[in-house]
Amino acid sequence: MTVIQTLWEIFLEGLIFLRNYALYPTDGETFSPLRLLSLLLAFSISGAMVVFLDQGAVLKYFGPKANKKTAFIAASLSGAVLAVCSCSVLPMFSSIRKKGAGLGPAIAFLFSGPAINVLAITLTFTSLGVGIGFIRLLSAVGLALLIGILMHGLFGRKEAVDSDNPFLLPPSLTDISLKRRAIFFVTLISMLVFGVYQPLITSLLFIVLLIQIIAWFSKDDLVYWGVATWDLAKKILPLFVIGVFLAGVLQAALPTEVITQSVGSNTYLSNTIASTFGAFMYFATMTEIPIIVSLMNLGMHPGPALALLLAGPTLSLPNMIVIRKELGNHKAFTYFLAVMLFSALAGMISGFILG
Repeated sequence: MTVIQTLWEIFLEGLIFLRNYALYPTDGETFSPLRLLSLLLAFSISGAMVVFLDQGAVLKYFGPKANKKTAFIAASLSGAVLAVCSCSVLPMFSSIRKKGAGLGPAIAFLFSGPAINVLAITLTFTSLGVGIGFIRLLSAVGLALLIGILMHGLFGRKEAVDSDNPFLLPPSLTDISLKRRAIFFVTLISMLVFGVYQPLITSLLFIVLLIQIIAWFSKDDLVYWGVATWDLAKKILPLFVIGVFLAGVLQAALPTEVITQSVGSNTYLSNTIASTFGAFMYFATMTEIPIIVSLMNLGMHPGPALALLLAGPTLSLPNMIVIRKELGNHKAFTYFLAVMLFSALAGMISGFILG
């Protein structure tokens, strides 16, 4: 009976954590829909990126005729504009590599895609603060570039380019002019930056957005946008809810001493433990955030927290199996090791900054 009662209490703690995470601010007293509105905004922006961003204009910079410097920079930033997760990035990685993207830029894209997914970055800002949010974003871009260049230097120079097959680009889903799309995305990104915590500015931006939608968008554009947003939400939200619940269970079941002894300090060892744990665990998009929240509540240092944030969404055991089949043992395990070690290093440096 004692074991059953303990398990029941842990289960209830998971439900309480889920309720508090979704509905209450940090003071735990006043009902607040702000976090839910932030999620809605993030999903809407991601859906807009799928429909209105010309992904072919981004992916063409990975092609066999692209300048190498341009290819590396575009690949390292692509995660912020292509809105891919750790699942959808794998077939895209395989495709652009086979069509001549080259190992280095393809690896940079493979890391960047899930590491700076707009949904996860938005939730990082709202749940963990501006400091960790900016450092995660900058570190992810920097590591994507660094690891891509490293893999190119070690293996990429000897690879032959498949020039017989065309580098196919996905068609644009809308005929809205490039200038109008640019203004539209500036408005969306501005709303993302100010979020729902600056209601006056956000309300003004929302009015501007409505004017743009009425003046520039067709009914089909809005339907495509809604379908893309709903498709993202129905795939990600159930996993996110499960992740939040498991974070509450983890917080209730895991002794504080275990966390403080293993990842409670900002040593390279503690950061490596965090990055290795993150690399082998499977985190669906955004689920790493509530896990980090619960672990930090138990005493996890911000440095190892960032190391986990960098390695966790990028690698997982299922992800590793697919990458090994694509790259072969030598290249794949070099990439896995680079992600874990560099994520640990970035975490330790960030830990000194965040204190």
